[in-house]
Amino acid sequence: MNRRPLSGLARRSVVALGGLALVATLTPATAGAQVLDELGRPNEQILGSVEGTVQNPAVPENIRSSAEQLIAFFRGEGEPGVGIPENGPAIAQFLYPTVMENCIDGNSSAVGTITAVPGPAELPLPGVPEHQTAFVFTALGTGPVAENQIEPLVVDWFNPTNGRRGSTELGFNGMNPEGPATVSGVADTGGGQVLAVLRGGLTTAFDGGEANCRVAPTVGIIPVT
Repeated sequence: MNRRPLSGLARRSVVALGGLALVATLTPATAGAQVLDELGRPNEQILGSVEGTVQNPAVPENIRSSAEQLIAFFRGEGEPGVGIPENGPAIAQFLYPTVMENCIDGNSSAVGTITAVPGPAELPLPGVPEHQTAFVFTALGTGPVAENQIEPLVVDWFNPTNGRRGSTELGFNGMNPEGPATVSGVADTGGGQVLAVLRGGLTTAFDGGEANCRVAPTVGIIPVT
């Protein structure tokens, strides 16, 4: 049987989906349980299981390091964490972060996270109107967003409630001007249960150059009032 080689996007999709499969494999006891908390983050049972697994000496150091960064992020440890401000906007984190190779100073991997903020909300500035959704992406540990972007970072979304669909390009809107690189965009999704997929890349700046950070796709499910 002839098989066509996978495109770059297809390969990244396989990697992203493989991440979910890995979590399911590592945590068979939770297959029938709730694995995400009210903010869409993996719960402590999942984090503890993954943490115990990556301590195996056979796990490559780069995988262990990336996993430990993700665990610290979800627990609110390290810089930055996931502390949620009091009286802050309702948020919905995408199901899992993405790891971008050669993103920090052009030679180290960075963890990328994306959060959706359903309107109405005052943050992120200048605010999110009712029935719309803001998407905020941060490449942890990187420098600021570069002035010239090599590849756009895009959220493709679909609202099965009202049939709306679209692609929202994320750009620099004044958040974290000194880094880590943070971009955002607002989509006119309407109310309902919105399905979203992140794809593309983000160019970051550092002393001596720029880094093109390509993301593995990640998905989100966002309830919009």
